[in-house]
Amino acid sequence: MLLQNIDLNLFVVFEVIYDTGNLTQTAQTLNKTQPAVSNSLARLRDTVGDPLFVHAGKRMNPTARADELIGPVRQALRLFQSNMNQDYIFDPLEVRKTLRLSIGDIGETIILPKFVNILRAEAPNITLQVFQVQRRSIASKLAANEIDFAVDIPMPTEGELRHTLLMSDRQVCALSNEHKFAKKSKLSLEDYLSCDHIHVSYRRKGGGVVDIGLGKIGASRNKVVRLQHHQAAFALLNQTDLMLSAPSTLANLYNCRVFELPFEAPNLDLHLYWHGSAERSALNRWVRQKLKEATSELGPVE
Repeated sequence: MLLQNIDLNLFVVFEVIYDTGNLTQTAQTLNKTQPAVSNSLARLRDTVGDPLFVHAGKRMNPTARADELIGPVRQALRLFQSNMNQDYIFDPLEVRKTLRLSIGDIGETIILPKFVNILRAEAPNITLQVFQVQRRSIASKLAANEIDFAVDIPMPTEGELRHTLLMSDRQVCALSNEHKFAKKSKLSLEDYLSCDHIHVSYRRKGGGVVDIGLGKIGASRNKVVRLQHHQAAFALLNQTDLMLSAPSTLANLYNCRVFELPFEAPNLDLHLYWHGSAERSALNRWVRQKLKEATSELGPVE
């Protein structure tokens, strides 16, 4: 007898029949029709391979097998009901789970180190699988439970998509320590525009947040190399006379000369996304809290 082949509701019917000895009273107690109760009993008889109850006048008396079953059945039903009535006690030390996180290379580099240390200290049995899905697919991947969380720039949050701001970081420009402008105290707009630039994006075309700032003053930069990953960009930076604009937290991790932008540009905002169906999950809430902790010192969140 395999558990997956058993309708557990049949044991609720079994217990009430055992207590009342009458199908009509059982139907009234469970707010069912008598044919429905009879059908449940017939199914349970087939499952157990025993008649369970035999007619004795107006009463149905339990068989020896029913007497054997009633104790464990009562215990199982009470235990199940008790657990349903109690709040789930979440203990991260006991959780065994692989978290699936969609995140780009900026988040991988500046968010994950602290987050992974938190997991190893507080939830050592949680493993992390990190990859990046296309931005337009995030909502559907979360809805299909193909990913647990996503970290990305602001985007429309219709339907069941939930989000919170994780970090907001200003853009800076970076140069090789050997660059002709490296010894300057600050860069002018003319300096910035005179350089050739590396642009990092996993998209094949389009600009970044610094291009939004430049557009507001009617300027544009000369992007000569377009890359998908910032690690490659900083490696290229140190071997060329190119300039790279990047979040300040990221740029300060590398051995390069960092300047404030000579114009105003929007911050890079990274949001955490999850599906509304997981809103009340204790694990989901805990992970959201820990990602907030991991980013609390990275940049101002307003």
